[in-house]
Amino acid sequence: MGKINIRINDQYNMKAEEGITVEEIINHYKKYSGEYSIAVKKNNILLDYDKRLFKDSSIEVLDIFSSLGSQIYVSGLKFVTIAAVKELWNKKISFKYSLDKGIYAEINKNLSDNDIVELKLKMEEIISNDYRITKHVTSRKDAIKYFNLEGDQEKAANILNIPNNFVELYELNHMYNYFYSNMPISTGILKMFDVLRLGKNGLVLLYPRGSEKSIIPEFVFNEKIYNTLLKYDEFNSNLNVEYVSSLNKVIASSNIQMFIKMNNIFLNDSLYDVAKEIKKRRKELKVVLIGGPSSSGKTTCSKKICTFLSSFGLKPMLISTDDYFKDRKDTPKDKDGNYDFESFEAMDADLFNDHLKKLLAGEEIVIPKFDFVSGKKLFDGDPVKTGEKTVLIIEGLHCLNEMFSKNLPNNEKYKILVCPFTPLGVDKHNHVSTTDMRLLRRIVRDNRVRNYTVEQTLDSWPRVVAGENKYIFPHQNNINAVLNTAFAYEIGILKVFAEPLLYSVPMKSKHFEEARRLISSFRNFFTISSEYVEDDSILREFIGGSIYE
Repeated sequence: MGKINIRINDQYNMKAEEGITVEEIINHYKKYSGEYSIAVKKNNILLDYDKRLFKDSSIEVLDIFSSLGSQIYVSGLKFVTIAAVKELWNKKISFKYSLDKGIYAEINKNLSDNDIVELKLKMEEIISNDYRITKHVTSRKDAIKYFNLEGDQEKAANILNIPNNFVELYELNHMYNYFYSNMPISTGILKMFDVLRLGKNGLVLLYPRGSEKSIIPEFVFNEKIYNTLLKYDEFNSNLNVEYVSSLNKVIASSNIQMFIKMNNIFLNDSLYDVAKEIKKRRKELKVVLIGGPSSSGKTTCSKKICTFLSSFGLKPMLISTDDYFKDRKDTPKDKDGNYDFESFEAMDADLFNDHLKKLLAGEEIVIPKFDFVSGKKLFDGDPVKTGEKTVLIIEGLHCLNEMFSKNLPNNEKYKILVCPFTPLGVDKHNHVSTTDMRLLRRIVRDNRVRNYTVEQTLDSWPRVVAGENKYIFPHQNNINAVLNTAFAYEIGILKVFAEPLLYSVPMKSKHFEEARRLISSFRNFFTISSEYVEDDSILREFIGGSIYE
């Protein structure tokens, strides 16, 4: 056999025998790059580990800190956790949702601190043994039979609802499972993790994040967020809709319109409760600050709270911090030379604080309107001032940052975190990522409002997430209220708009695998007509047709 040349990540040349496997390439490259290489892409397509190369090739080796590499790592770590729980206690674990920098899960047993120590030791044993994780292609019928025997009926229902006659399952220690990503070739790479106990039967699984290489991030418990998630769990449980298979039954039985109505009422009740609290504390409060990450529904939440306050006889004044960007020429740039619009330094905080001070003193100001085409603030509006019944409502990415209201003591501020904490699982082991939910919303809105392609949105998304981790999430702990703006049914709505856009991403695009991953993540969701979505719903902010536009 002859020799071939393999160019890796445009920086490393490797001479190899014809027919070398992807697994052998990864093992070789680890000696050069460190131990964190986990997958290979060629022409923007992820390759199976047993794939052989026979010609000179240019490839990309992904590490566990890349977006796709991290997803593979997390899926493998979840599989190890599932295996450890079964070996130790013959119990099942359910991964519920993202919580701070980890994944919250529950086991059907009361957990002690000693149990967590035992679980970590068992996971470390499975990892140190470097067990293979093997892909199998099996018939849909056999997969359904297996999961029914295992008591995982929601998994069996998911497979029943896909058109494929064959499905891919992964095997670890004679256990079979599926995940909506590729998997590591073996458990040995999954060395970095931590497990913390939370509640009677809950735990948090922690793993390295892309922005904090080689470090397990510290978990910060937020009681308000945690209680909000438990509240939504109870709501879904009462409606018997905990997994996508049960949601699909609601759709198939023609009850989805009523289900959407009940979900909207549930969120409106939370918004109404917040508005009542603002009214109750109005004499001491100077300003209401509504913040959260991108595509959370901050704008609609703010306007609905204003509607409730108006019904109480008050006069809310809504100000968007998007109008307080610095002029484009003064906007900071990131390390790649792109404008860093996610940065707090991109905001004209000094002007905002000056305007806030004047408004609270009863003075007139002209609120700017930021022109995103010219990149400049325009001051051509009418002057405004506060009155006896005015309630100042400020909404925007950085509203929870103390520097955005630095001249006001905490007791004069009411801070609201808005974020879509996804209340529905695909099944026990595949939760719907909050980040993915927001990305789908943004893809749909960017295309509708800004005429962006999916590739443009996907290209900017890593910068958005990095900015949120740096500038948004560290400020979510000192808050007064949490509004969960996710709906159990919304992927069925968003899918109608997002799927054709994602399918349009060409194979030559560097975002091809990410687009296909997103398509795969919602393939089990039945589509839902947007006609059932009310015109004041937060979802209308993304799909269009909102009365608040």
